[in-house]
Amino acid sequence: MAELILNSESEIVIFFGARGKGKSSLMVHFVDEYLKTQGLQRWELSEQLIREENAERKTPLSFPTAPPVYSNTKYKLTYNSKGFAPIPIKGKEIGVTNDKETYKTLFPAPLITLDEGHREFCSKSENLPDGQREFFMECRHHRVIMLLAAPRAVLINKDIRASGSRFIEPRKVINFFDDFKRLYKTTWYCREFTESGAIEEYISSNGKSDGYIETEYTHNGNVRELYDGYAFRKHFYPKDGKDFEK
Repeated sequence: MAELILNSESEIVIFFGARGKGKSSLMVHFVDEYLKTQGLQRWELSEQLIREENAERKTPLSFPTAPPVYSNTKYKLTYNSKGFAPIPIKGKEIGVTNDKETYKTLFPAPLITLDEGHREFCSKSENLPDGQREFFMECRHHRVIMLLAAPRAVLINKDIRASGSRFIEPRKVINFFDDFKRLYKTTWYCREFTESGAIEEYISSNGKSDGYIETEYTHNGNVRELYDGYAFRKHFYPKDGKDFEK
């Protein structure tokens, strides 16, 4: 079996870096590899956990019809040679429901991906609402794997950074084209941090600390076919019924 790109139980991975260095494309590469190497295993885990829960319920919970993947971005993925679309989700929907807050209930063992993740939660300097803070503290119990991408690590809320197990900064991305100018391979060269303390030192030193390892990832195929590199273009257009200001 191919080497797993993500922890098979649970982890949070935060991608950050300057514009054009490949953080969004690297994140979708992770999603694609996840489905290829871990999709079936995680789907089976989700069903197992639901069966265990159903044994204690009068009304049984339903099962996912595919590996449970949630995203705030439209991906053009495949699973078992068929088109695969993640379940839409926003950061404000992610949390543990309590007496004052209500959040979306997610299938167990999900993969959650949030591009522009710093926009999905409250400001970096604020505390998360109780239900969201509890989610990030306890998400391992639900076997959650989460991927977040942001321009700078410091923009991700401090409560989330404190629970992040891996931080990846693409420093260079190289695209390989054939004689017909078709993209057939992409390689990312990264700095990777496996402890929250190391990333906090990196942030405070403005990138001058060395608590990282150098890693690289390669996607065979055209990674651009998997996602819309201009997914947020509509943010720049006026609302329907309005026109550009002149």
